[in-house]
Amino acid sequence: MSGAGFESDFAFVGDHQVIATLNGPNTVVGVDAAGRSRTLMTAADGLQNPTSVAVRGRTVYVLSAAYSTGIDPNLALATLPLR
Repeated sequence: MSGAGFESDFAFVGDHQVIATLNGPNTVVGVDAAGRSRTLMTAADGLQNPTSVAVRGRTVYVLSAAYSTGIDPNLALATLPLR
């Protein structure tokens, strides 16, 4: 994830994946054990400076602080795909 943006928070999913918030680019990414990342959520999903992430079951909870815009801080939800 080097150079991808400022990482704010992360959560472990199972034994082999991490989900991280990148608040600069308004992105949430998943990173597997090999270090490959994939975008899970973006500003198009309502993210505004995501600062925290939590996972329960297959649901990902992302807190967007909206500190750079001051508009619509929110809690965004996503569902992890089945493996």
